[in-house]
Amino acid sequence: MLPIGGLVISSQGDASGDGGVGDLAVVGQGTPHESKVSIQVLQNIYYELTGKSEDVSKAYSDPFQIEFSDLEQLNYRVTQCCEQYNVRASSCSATIFYVKDSKETFSSFDRFRAFNAGNSSSVESVLIAYDFMILLPKVGTIQNYNLSVRLSSRIAVEGQMAKGMLIDVPRMFRTFGARTAIVSVKYVDYIVARNLLDTVDSWLDSVPKESASRLWKSVVRKSHYIPLISRYFVGIVAALIAIEYSGLFVKSDATIRDGASFVVASLVGIFAFYRLAFHIGRAAESSLDRWSELSYLSLTAGDKAAIRSARAENSKSVLVAILKFVGAMSSSILAKFAAALLFYLAS
Repeated sequence: MLPIGGLVISSQGDASGDGGVGDLAVVGQGTPHESKVSIQVLQNIYYELTGKSEDVSKAYSDPFQIEFSDLEQLNYRVTQCCEQYNVRASSCSATIFYVKDSKETFSSFDRFRAFNAGNSSSVESVLIAYDFMILLPKVGTIQNYNLSVRLSSRIAVEGQMAKGMLIDVPRMFRTFGARTAIVSVKYVDYIVARNLLDTVDSWLDSVPKESASRLWKSVVRKSHYIPLISRYFVGIVAALIAIEYSGLFVKSDATIRDGASFVVASLVGIFAFYRLAFHIGRAAESSLDRWSELSYLSLTAGDKAAIRSARAENSKSVLVAILKFVGAMSSSILAKFAAALLFYLAS
């Protein structure tokens, strides 16, 4: 099934490397004038009649960790993919967008190789665009194809957004998602577009990614349970301590007033430690939410400095979260000491 101008047409035959010569569309099916026309020819007729090209795109949110050598590999694969076609003309341009609202544009990949890697600014995104003029078999006109690949550095984007936002940006990205790559192809022949898209897709599969375990990702995603676990654990322990000390504070000859006083004091103590554990647990959750999967473009000296800073921030966030969680759970020990102290003062 192939899309042409918003329609989906049944095809027969196998797609071949020459742009779908083997694909046939049935025209006038069920009539005496039924005939088979090459999908390639049919798509070209649609293009000549309307002057419109189609487009297909794909977005990614994987934590890619891309260096310039990876971009070299992308350029090699795209060039190699197009060798199977009769390419009459081609061009490549690259644009680097920096975090300080500045950019550099290069008219070819060779010029892109000579960019200033010592720049102290971090790269926010890179856009690489290819234009190909292709003459396919069975088609008498040259067709234009445009491939664009936009890659984003999540580290740079988080750093920029964190300056003007009160919420934890990594948590927001986990909730709503953050695109790290967008691939788009404007085309006339769908088979050619599919080959280009698959080429970039296979390249992205080979790019290094953050290797955090599934268990750890699950812990980070469910960090909102930390305050809940902390407060109920400490609340239950505080209640058990109150029951344990009830016989010591309320003697057999105690009055109703003594019993009521103990109950009120116990409830106040349980609530106080319950709330204390909740607030410390919430602080632990906030620290853990600052951890993020490191997704970046490592092209400039500024990028490398930002990556080191992000790694250090991740380690700090995890350590502080663990200490705060331990502190929240330790509130139960504090409750035990408080009960023992009160008994000592009362005796």
